[in-house]
Amino acid sequence: MKNIYKLILPMKGIFAIWIFLSISNCALSQDLCSTAPTLTSGATCSPTTGNLRGYTSTPGTPGTCGADAAVDAWYKFVAASPYPTITIGSIGSSLRAATPVVQILTGTCGALTSVACITGNTTSTTMTINTATVVGGAGLTVGQTYFIRIYSNSTATPAANWTYTVCITNPTTTAPAGVDYGKSYINVSKSSVGGTVEPGDTLEIRATMVLNANTAYNTSYADAIPVGSTYIPGTLRLLTNEGKIYKQFTDASDADPGTITGTALTINIGQGATATQGGFISNTSKPSFYGSTCIIIASFRIKINNTYNTTVNVGGGTFAYNNGASSTSGAPNVNITFFPYNIMVFKNLGICANSSVGGNILTNESGGTFGSGNIKDRGNSLKVPSNYTYAPFSSTLGKPNDYFYCVSNNTSGDSIPSRGYAISNTAWPIPDNGSPDHRIFGIWDIIGDHTGATNTALGNPPADTYNGQSGGYMVVINASYRTDTAFLDTIYNLCPNTYYQYTAWFRNICSRCGCDSNGTGASSSGYIPTAPGDSSGVYPNLTFNINGYDYYSTGNMTHTGNWVQKGFTYLTGPSQTTMVISIRNNAPGGGGNDWAIDDIGVATCSPSMLLTPNKPDTLCQGADDTVRFKVTSFFNNDTTWKLEKTINGGLTWTTVGADTTGAAATGSTPSVLNPASGLYEYLVSRYFRLNLLDTLVEYRITVASTVANLSNANCSFVTMSPKFVKAVNCNVALPTTIVNFRGQMKDGFGTLQWASADETGLVNYIVESSDDGHAFTAIGNVPGKAAAGQGAAYNFTDPQPLTGQRYYRIRITSGSYSVYSNQVLLSNSGFDFAIRSLINPFTDHINVDMTIPTDGIVTFNIVDMYGRYIRRERQAVTQGLNTMTIYGLGGLAPSTYALQIQYNDKQISNKVVKVTK
Repeated sequence: MKNIYKLILPMKGIFAIWIFLSISNCALSQDLCSTAPTLTSGATCSPTTGNLRGYTSTPGTPGTCGADAAVDAWYKFVAASPYPTITIGSIGSSLRAATPVVQILTGTCGALTSVACITGNTTSTTMTINTATVVGGAGLTVGQTYFIRIYSNSTATPAANWTYTVCITNPTTTAPAGVDYGKSYINVSKSSVGGTVEPGDTLEIRATMVLNANTAYNTSYADAIPVGSTYIPGTLRLLTNEGKIYKQFTDASDADPGTITGTALTINIGQGATATQGGFISNTSKPSFYGSTCIIIASFRIKINNTYNTTVNVGGGTFAYNNGASSTSGAPNVNITFFPYNIMVFKNLGICANSSVGGNILTNESGGTFGSGNIKDRGNSLKVPSNYTYAPFSSTLGKPNDYFYCVSNNTSGDSIPSRGYAISNTAWPIPDNGSPDHRIFGIWDIIGDHTGATNTALGNPPADTYNGQSGGYMVVINASYRTDTAFLDTIYNLCPNTYYQYTAWFRNICSRCGCDSNGTGASSSGYIPTAPGDSSGVYPNLTFNINGYDYYSTGNMTHTGNWVQKGFTYLTGPSQTTMVISIRNNAPGGGGNDWAIDDIGVATCSPSMLLTPNKPDTLCQGADDTVRFKVTSFFNNDTTWKLEKTINGGLTWTTVGADTTGAAATGSTPSVLNPASGLYEYLVSRYFRLNLLDTLVEYRITVASTVANLSNANCSFVTMSPKFVKAVNCNVALPTTIVNFRGQMKDGFGTLQWASADETGLVNYIVESSDDGHAFTAIGNVPGKAAAGQGAAYNFTDPQPLTGQRYYRIRITSGSYSVYSNQVLLSNSGFDFAIRSLINPFTDHINVDMTIPTDGIVTFNIVDMYGRYIRRERQAVTQGLNTMTIYGLGGLAPSTYALQIQYNDKQISNKVVKVTK
């Protein structure tokens, strides 16, 4: 059967065509593809307006980036450049709330391939998709048709404010041969440690221009202060690739080449530059890389004003120059416009305190370790984009040099089999001066990978593969002169509304790679060091980008001879299941910026769910049992939970019904920050009645961030410490009872005394101890000695010296039946008057466990909300732990009361709640 769909095809300008299509459900996604309107692209464009309303795709959309049955809209365009920028703007409030998703596809309808998938957020009205970052490598194929699919995973029905605009722009000019360029920034506030960009942070915006050959005339750089930031006065500068100040300019419109007016700034660059005209730069100009390449950076600094979870666009800006001797030479003017970089202002959550018990979810590249083997240089990695060229290690060929990379388990450049790759080769001097060198360029560190290293800072020694030794692999990047993407990955099967940490281990592998602005290398006379005593050159400084937004920068990774772990925590959107992660160089190569990456991990931040004992673990069948779990988390979103039980040792688990008070065994509890621990906490407490036929019951709690995640085993967390309850048949009476069970300290050991009454001839007293009052261990057995029906006095000394505090109890056994005494608590440092546990709410009685410094009397007062005394009771207590019960409270009206406990001149008051059964 066919359905009728009303399809609005958005067209350029203000017009729209309304078309009524008769579309079969089974082919709807293909029809949407084939009827997709064409978008044009150029240096600028007029945004096309769209609206998600009334048309839905069916299963069959390729890729795993989201629901293929989501409400969606399709567009197509022909790539006019490798790196177009796709901007989804003016996103309506309803679409933002539903979390917009954009998928880029290629191929033909019915045989499409997913190229990338980007998820927006609920606050930003713009999604800027930089294909140079998201697609990476060589980018799109010019002349090929691509499709843009806009949708949301939300199940909400689109109505008002599901609107948006689509715009595709291309770089205005491709730089000629011999010229390279890039745009980046350094988070100055976190340059030494790394972190996210937060309100108040200082960023240094950097535009890099590289001349490998030829000369650029009338060279200038123009940019604008990003919206959401403030320019920091006196920071118009030219830098070397090491980030050192080469020239400083004033802000005013004076004689020097730097000027800022309002939010617009200009820096004229090169020899002969003035306030009104740029100068010339050749490949031999300074700042120089060994006299053959000029690498120069135009920079300024800003302060971030935006609030958390908003974006700042620090991209854009233009390098302009002329290929001729002057602007009137007839040679064409060249304008290099930089791609946009969108920073997400994001709280610096760091890495999970629990080290991500959830485990690494990466499946590619051997789970982020790059595998292992006994071949020195493994084949290429699909995670390094094609703007880097694979090359094996070789000192004689000087590889991998700038713009190159390798996947290796030994960074030695030694290519002579007879010398091998022995671990001792790490001791060759720097510079090596061998023939050929053992080290790359005579200076690179000779190291192995990081995976499984005993010392995580030092990593593994290099693998001696000529002797058949296997070793793990790492990726080694020799950064390009431009600032670009060096690593790219897509992560699938994420859980929505879940915190993940993305981490990796990095190592700066060059201690003497510096080349100063005069072109003098670190091993040559007259070299000006990067910093006092530091000749390593350009520091690796990397930014992690997720779905087109920059979230985190590593800071400057200096050469220390150690591996260092960098990473951050990221919260997925309400329906997000994938993310595209790219790692970009913030500093150009050339004299440093040589680094290794290994052990990449993406893992959830698991909460801790610990059982809080407040009742004995052996109860009568049919009795009430208290189940209480304390949930502690690094974040405050795992607040949805359910309680389950098993009666067959964990073979099957079932969700528990309502407890004896009527409270549900599933729910959501807000977490509260504990200032002392810095963690979020909440308690789940329920009261269940044991079935008459149960003998061993286990309770567990499962928590997640949403109800949907709670039912997904991959998106929820189960406690590792369930509640065990042994249920015994108490209807068979044991006549033997214990009278006056007490304990005391004597010569550092715990001694126990008790008396029996109505003793049988087969009774045994098994003494048990515990450090926590929950898990008890038998430490002795005392046979009964009284005549039948009579009583006797007993004592027992714990064979282990008492340190701290220890609980004791006695299990009275006769045949196959047993009962437990009350507990005694002893301590080598005495006791305070304190409440250990209080069952709350209550129905017809109140149970209280308390510690008492010395024997005495306590007074219990129950006071209503008007201050009236409802009940007063006095009971004798002994030194140590006392379990007290106040009976006869079934007639109290359900309400909140105050329980006051008076001991000598001290009083403790707690709120208690009376509920009906």
